[in-house]
Amino acid sequence: MNSIRSDFHILLIEDSRADAKIIERALKEGNVAHRLTVIPDGRQALEFLFSSHGDVHAADGQPDLILLDLNLPGLDGCQVLTRIKQDLYLRPIPVVILTTSNREEDILSTYRAGANSYIPKPTEYPSYCELVTTLCHYWMGTAVTVPRTLRRASAVPSPEEQVSDSQP
Repeated sequence: MNSIRSDFHILLIEDSRADAKIIERALKEGNVAHRLTVIPDGRQALEFLFSSHGDVHAADGQPDLILLDLNLPGLDGCQVLTRIKQDLYLRPIPVVILTTSNREEDILSTYRAGANSYIPKPTEYPSYCELVTTLCHYWMGTAVTVPRTLRRASAVPSPEEQVSDSQP
């Protein structure tokens, strides 16, 4: 089991300023030790995530958890998710879809694209607090995830991936 770390980095990809502030406030009120980066659109989020690929020391800038809204300007959340999960270095980062959509098509497409969880946004603030605290405690202290320092090593394709990539 991972111990709870104060350097736990959460990337929130959310275009609603109000929702971002609610999540930020819920994290503070829930006494969740964290570092939060908020990016308001999909293209900027991918630039942020892919900017560290060439830098061995940039692993510290990579998030430990991504909270991703689906309804983003430009590239939508599902497109962002697909790009993240296609990349061998970024793939191990847990991505939780946090959205207002309850559409079955959205749920199916995001799980097919590799989402780790799909959660409708709560409508009341106390529920937001409970959700955010539960999510962070789960991903920080309960789930065993690939440490940032090992992600670069995990970006080397496995023999199965090498074989499948070379097949027509």
